[in-house]
Amino acid sequence: MNGRRAAQFFLLLLFLSLVPACRQAGCRVDTVEAAEVVERILAVVNDEIITEQDLQLMMAPVVSQYRTTYTGTEFEDKIKEARRDFLQKIIEDRLVLSEAKKKQVVIADAEVDEMMTDVRNKFPSREVFLKAIEDQGLTEKKLWNRFRDQLMTQRLVAYEVKSRVSVSPGEISQYYKNHSEEFSQGERIKLRQILVREGARSEEDAKAFADSLAAQLNEGKSFEELAKAYSEGSEAKEGGDMGWVEKGQLLGDIDRAVFSLNQGEHTEPIKSSLGFHLFQVVEKQTASLKPLTETREDIQDKLFKQKLKWRLDSWIESLKKSAYISIR
Repeated sequence: MNGRRAAQFFLLLLFLSLVPACRQAGCRVDTVEAAEVVERILAVVNDEIITEQDLQLMMAPVVSQYRTTYTGTEFEDKIKEARRDFLQKIIEDRLVLSEAKKKQVVIADAEVDEMMTDVRNKFPSREVFLKAIEDQGLTEKKLWNRFRDQLMTQRLVAYEVKSRVSVSPGEISQYYKNHSEEFSQGERIKLRQILVREGARSEEDAKAFADSLAAQLNEGKSFEELAKAYSEGSEAKEGGDMGWVEKGQLLGDIDRAVFSLNQGEHTEPIKSSLGFHLFQVVEKQTASLKPLTETREDIQDKLFKQKLKWRLDSWIESLKKSAYISIR
């Protein structure tokens, strides 16, 4: 699904999944009980109308979230801002839907049925599902129609916008050249760790055991094998392998100790809140620039999203110029 055009669908799924939990917890979801208020028309887009219910249904998850974060006038201001933003999004959705109907975009019933099934399966029973949508003034048929409309808009956007966006190898190379700071990586080391925890043993016993392991390392014993046999860290089964760590990522004392080592060297036991650590530097790399081969996919994805947003916004604006839009 296209992210922006699929927003209503995913928010609806999120909202429907929240309804049972909210009811059980006694939280209040902003719905207007009076039918005449719920059905109040907020905007007209060509032949499509947008009601208060449409807006509330879209906003419900955000309203629920805001209630746990804001209070008083700050809450009210956030809700006003959200209403403006969501209303604009719905207007754009209806604008695209109007265009999809005009161009007679066809969606197979089976596709909509699949979406309905996915939503129903998020509920413990059909009864709970029906109650959830009923509480929002919906029926299965209304929800089915909403999903069909969403599929129509997604299909049209995929054809009119997404299919016409591409990123060339030259654009990727140029971006890499012009934004080298994004792909620089600092000095880093590949580490192994042996952790001797306190808790089940005293600090003195933990220190003595860590010292005995350090002595074995000094005698030439394998760090990897000792880690597998004695480490109480999460990486023990992998021989204490912590992977690559960049300078500054570890706690100060540990960071300074490990980055002062040469490849193959290990620390003496270092105390932390967990116990005592022994580290070994397996490999070192100086600060460098990530090669294009490692960053190509990320750059392509970033450029694609940028171009997709630009083309989508431009296309929406072109539809607005020839549309009838009235905000009540």
